Amino acid sequence: MDDELNVWFEDQLIGYLWRNASHVMAFRYAEEWLASGFPLFISLPMQHDAFSAHTFIAHRFFAHLLPEGQARERLCHRFRCPNTDFDLLKTIGGECAGVISILPVTEEPDLNQRYEKLSPEALARLISTRGASLTNDDKPRLSLAGAQDKITVYIKDKDIYWFCRKYLQELSLA
Repeated sequence: MDDELNVWFEDQLIGYLWRNASHVMAFRYAEEWLASGFPLFISLPMQHDAFSAHTFIAHRFFAHLLPEGQARERLCHRFRCPNTDFDLLKTIGGECAGVISILPVTEEPDLNQRYEKLSPEALARLISTRGASLTNDDKPRLSLAGAQDKITVYIKDKDIYWFCRKYLQELSLA
């Protein structure tokens, strides 16, 4: 079970992700998702057969959801997880930007996420900390692909919102 994850779209199970002994990921759509869902990506068309590890198709897609470079190294260090794509997805995959969540098979997605409004000063402090003052119990939504440090924000009517309440309170940003 340690080498299996579920992939979710909101509260609907999309499919199953696992890794082989070489740490290469494979993926298979859930039957229910095949009946009423949509493909995750053009390289992962709807099909009953698994996208096997030896093709690297699933691995490339899911690995590209993750941060790279120093941002990735900081997350692995902070959460004390091995620096493999699968282990990092197991650790922070529930915090991917967007509506897809990747979680251990024993967990379900949290659909009660809320956005917090940020002042320009709070946003500047958030950016300057780069998550340095997070406690070990908080899981930030930092799973953004690429090598540069990033955060996900929502902009509405010129107001900026972020969705990590504990982090905001800890940094006195709320």
